[in-house]
Amino acid sequence: MSRAADNPLGGHAGAGASPLLSVKDLRVHFALPGGRAVRAVDGVSLELFPGETVALVGESGCGKSTLARAIMGIAPIHSGNVLLRGDGEPPIDLHREYRSTANRRRRVRRRLQMIFQDPDASLNPRMTLGAAIGEPLQIHTTLPRSAQRARVSELLEQVGLSPEMANRYPHELSGGQRQRVCIARALAVAPDLLVCDEATSALDVSVQAQILNLLGELRREYALSYLFITHDLAVVRQLADRVMVMYLGQLVEVGETASVLESPAHPYTRALLASVPRIRSAEGHARASDTATRRLTADIPSPANPPSGCRFHTRCQFAQAACEQNVPELRALEPTLSQAPIRLVRCPYAPNFQGAPAEPA
Repeated sequence: MSRAADNPLGGHAGAGASPLLSVKDLRVHFALPGGRAVRAVDGVSLELFPGETVALVGESGCGKSTLARAIMGIAPIHSGNVLLRGDGEPPIDLHREYRSTANRRRRVRRRLQMIFQDPDASLNPRMTLGAAIGEPLQIHTTLPRSAQRARVSELLEQVGLSPEMANRYPHELSGGQRQRVCIARALAVAPDLLVCDEATSALDVSVQAQILNLLGELRREYALSYLFITHDLAVVRQLADRVMVMYLGQLVEVGETASVLESPAHPYTRALLASVPRIRSAEGHARASDTATRRLTADIPSPANPPSGCRFHTRCQFAQAACEQNVPELRALEPTLSQAPIRLVRCPYAPNFQGAPAEPA
């Protein structure tokens, strides 16, 4: 059996490891008047392994946040499955649990937590920081109040804040401090997976670096797994083991972070990287891939009316007539070495684009 058949989603965990999270052909459609629908997520499959950080990148409006909310049960799904596994346990159908009894929902919620983009909107301004962090402990545990207070103090220290801040209110903190409180609250019940939806994009650059370093330290300490949604490729390079590139509700490229960022295969990934300002080398030359790929110019099409065939063909410099009709599948690229991780790409011409023109048809 081929490597692609062994693991069609491109995971690189150790031999015999089972994925912590499995998403199978997930679709999230929002109905519009006239029988139309916004296909925000349209057939996404992915796997995330214990201790792994997977970054989900793409332009605004590509469906990243909707996918995260569907995994968490916040956004209703149209079809597909989201499965969560534990040590020696059969997989749990998350959306069946979300629709079940309150006790079963709490069991699932304890294992998955989410950090949102805006810490101001995530914290109740009427609750002290200690009450906000301790709320998950009241819901999901039977710890006495004294043990809860001790746990809140411990969490504040772990995210770089003073335990004395438990009596303060959110408006008394800076944006970075408020996001640290949100991280502490997410960690309160020791989850297996943290879904981070643009968790650093609302922060100053220096504060972003501090939060990313904190997330890296917490990952090692708690053996956490992250699904990290972002549009910042510098964040991806620093934090992620694998990267998944999303365009108009579909994954177009999946692979190990260094491999994807250094040698992108899909035209959309190439265009994203070409749009990032780069410092030239000492000789004054940019990389060949930077000059050979045009930056994105046209606006992303509407998910309510996606292009026929390949969804990227309206903005692709390598597109030809067949791209307007043929719907490409997410396929495995041949690895250069037997031990190389699988790369997946949704383009029949990638990575060398033989048979495709250098300019749009």
